[in-house]
Amino acid sequence: MCPLPKLPQHRELFSQLSSIHARLSNQRSIAKKHPVHRCNEVQAEAATQFLNILWHYLESLCLNLKSHTITNVQSNKDRVSLLLKDSFIDSFPARDQPFIKLFVDTQLFTVLSDSRLTSFESGES
Repeated sequence: MCPLPKLPQHRELFSQLSSIHARLSNQRSIAKKHPVHRCNEVQAEAATQFLNILWHYLESLCLNLKSHTITNVQSNKDRVSLLLKDSFIDSFPARDQPFIKLFVDTQLFTVLSDSRLTSFESGES
């Protein structure tokens, strides 16, 4: 196993998730008695909050994505955008670049960036 680099802004993310973790930790005895696919209202709400925080965190990592793209307008007025990954990685502080280098090669980043690039191409952002 290779060591994972620290997440950018990991302290802020930890701070946001710690109260949700505490709530779920209090539900541990309930979780042992019930299958994973069945959860109570507290667990479901905590999971939703966790996912929302994580989604906003990932979105925040991609805020400056547009400034690292090249857009080509085709003759039929279609737009095609290409992400300059090295430029995007270099836009982060040196301490965050090890994580971002790994992150840009994940399917999650590909889906997120493709979604962003599509919205740029259609003129939504």
